Amino acid sequence: MSSQDDIIHQEILQAALRLYRRYGPTKVTMDNLAKATGRSRSSLYYYFKDRDAVFQAVLERIAEDVAAEIRLAVSKAVNLNDKLYAFCAAKIRTSEEWKRVFHAMDKVMNMDEKTGHTKLMDALHKKLIYLERGILLEAMSAAEYPSAHIPDDAELDLLAFIISGSTRGIRREIYDHNDPHDAKAAAVLLSGMVAKWLRH
Repeated sequence: MSSQDDIIHQEILQAALRLYRRYGPTKVTMDNLAKATGRSRSSLYYYFKDRDAVFQAVLERIAEDVAAEIRLAVSKAVNLNDKLYAFCAAKIRTSEEWKRVFHAMDKVMNMDEKTGHTKLMDALHKKLIYLERGILLEAMSAAEYPSAHIPDDAELDLLAFIISGSTRGIRREIYDHNDPHDAKAAAVLLSGMVAKWLRH
């Protein structure tokens, strides 16, 4: 795909996301999307085979954007403890931001429409977990460890699972279920415990 095609591709995805937030994914047709982008309906088929492919591409873009934001936060941190905290804090922040977007979509969809998109949302969740795991493994693998305890791949993989899953749980309990604990304090404690264990 040429750079111009890539620009058009991204414009279509951005327009689709705006429409999804307003009407819900199931109500957005290729005609709606053509009108929103100022392009012909037939020209959209050069980039996407149908509206389901557009929705799938939007979800892929969301996963990549979230991962890029988290990776950037982690890359700015200097030591392992700070990198793990940066991951947790960025994950909580981006999850809360995108939760509002998906909530806006849910509000305009009926139950059958929501059920029809469950598989795609599950795929988004799995891709995010995969991308987050890569970010964590990269950060932990690059750290220096005492010669008495150099973690193996299995340990790092398990820790990536624990950090990612725990961070999701922290966000969910505090923001979705109004738990009174402080998200930042929880992220500091979680990252500190993992960093300490890795260096014991």
